[in-house]
Amino acid sequence: MSLIPLTEEEIPLGKPLPWNIVDSYGKVLFPHSKVVDNKPLLQQLLKLGLFRNAQQNSDNSAGPAPEKVVSRLEQIQLAPGDLVQLQTMSATNAERYQVRMIGFHAPVSLLVTAPTSQGKLVFVKEGQQLLVRGFVGKDAVAYKTRVLKSNLSPFPYLHLAYPDSVQSMRIRSSARVSVDLVTAINREQGAQGSARMTDISVGGARLVSPRAVANKDETVKVSFRINPAGLDVYMTLNARVRAVSTDESLDGLIATGIEFTDISEQDRLYLTNMVYQNLLKDTL
Repeated sequence: MSLIPLTEEEIPLGKPLPWNIVDSYGKVLFPHSKVVDNKPLLQQLLKLGLFRNAQQNSDNSAGPAPEKVVSRLEQIQLAPGDLVQLQTMSATNAERYQVRMIGFHAPVSLLVTAPTSQGKLVFVKEGQQLLVRGFVGKDAVAYKTRVLKSNLSPFPYLHLAYPDSVQSMRIRSSARVSVDLVTAINREQGAQGSARMTDISVGGARLVSPRAVANKDETVKVSFRINPAGLDVYMTLNARVRAVSTDESLDGLIATGIEFTDISEQDRLYLTNMVYQNLLKDTL
């Protein structure tokens, strides 16, 4: 069983879990859909290590998991400037950093920019084990490596061990990711409302609110802020309401499903980037 370490920020406190939470042996501690609301207990368990199964899809209706393909790095065609994610291989504290590919020299090493946090360089030890994740087209790719050398001149960058193999997986165009975004809704007649966006795809989103924010088939404008690849973007999109229902699992809140319409290429790029970056930690 392949396990993905969880951080406190990834566990939705007070909300139904999208997957089972297990210990390092794969034993289920909190089953799917259970509401975890004991923060002190959660913090104690996190010190021991909490995980979820990498094969478990957070969208139970999504169908069979995509097939993984093992190939070599040369076949993947990651290009200089591509964003990738470095994840530390720690069972209790899996930090993630966005870096850029500089290039590679097969079969010795690949070069990436040094990770930063809040504008400061992150100390990375030589020999440290890392998991690299990225996207090429519609394929998510991942491979394990270690730090060969950390250099500061002429700019901060890392030499990572060249991987023996790379896993890739095709991501569905309708793939959704869980989010928690404050969303403003503007209706055609001028009325305004707000909701929380709980999941999003390039084609649409799901909103929850105490009261109905729009009627089925109504056209609205939704505004929310996202942060694709570290870029703060405030989006205002046209959308059509496709479904309105009461969600009993969320204490009777109103769930509203919307479909984005007339999306510009720039906005589609922002959405795709944000969805793919969130999928980095969920697919491989």
